Amino acid sequence: MSHSMYKNFLLLCVLHCSFYSSSWAEDFLSEEDLYGESIESESSVIFDPLERYNRVVFNFNDHLYNLVIHPIAYGYTAITPEKVEIGAKNFFNNLRYPVRLVGNLLQGKFFGAWVETGRFTVNSTLGFCGVMSPSDKIDSLARVPNEDFGQVLGAYGMTEGPYLVMPIFGPTNFRDLLGLVGDRASNPFIQPWTVMDSQDWRLAYGAGRAVVNSPEISDRYLQMKGSALDPYGALKNAYTQYRNAAIQE
Repeated sequence: MSHSMYKNFLLLCVLHCSFYSSSWAEDFLSEEDLYGESIESESSVIFDPLERYNRVVFNFNDHLYNLVIHPIAYGYTAITPEKVEIGAKNFFNNLRYPVRLVGNLLQGKFFGAWVETGRFTVNSTLGFCGVMSPSDKIDSLARVPNEDFGQVLGAYGMTEGPYLVMPIFGPTNFRDLLGLVGDRASNPFIQPWTVMDSQDWRLAYGAGRAVVNSPEISDRYLQMKGSALDPYGALKNAYTQYRNAAIQE
């Protein structure tokens, strides 16, 4: 489970996301991506000139996850009621509204920007600062795909560039690495421009979001890794497929 969870931070934050996404909020990989279908045929065409370096970092990240991330996530899941977990995920997802809004606007997706604004307004008020998600019950505010600056760059024709595995952060590519600059600039809760003057509050925000989003994604990653002959290639393939699909949405 250790290897899995750390990588899922990536799939979230990055992606999200964010992974991003979550809050890599978060969109999740398809069943085909997660369980490693067609890995050999896909990964062979992914530009990976730094594979030797990437594999070293991949192994380092796996060990780090084993020693640190998994125990934290396991403890969080063990002591946190399911309803509290859901509320916490909703809360952090709601706070990433500025990133999703700007991502939509820069791609000319004005309907998506309108929906994101409507959902943020409803959830922040009727949903008690985003802990609940009453906008899910409003048909006109049905969820739209998450958007970020990596997708913006892709929509404007920038190629993904070389595949990279970053220490601690995990899988990415050159385009998404540049996209992180835009994501940070549009997120009011992290530097360089932030409404949080206290470093302690910024650290609490980042750590809280990572812990809250990790359990669900870690389970999926663990299953993918367990079924893959080459976990490194499986993750590379899954990440690349996910990001390409997100740009084409």
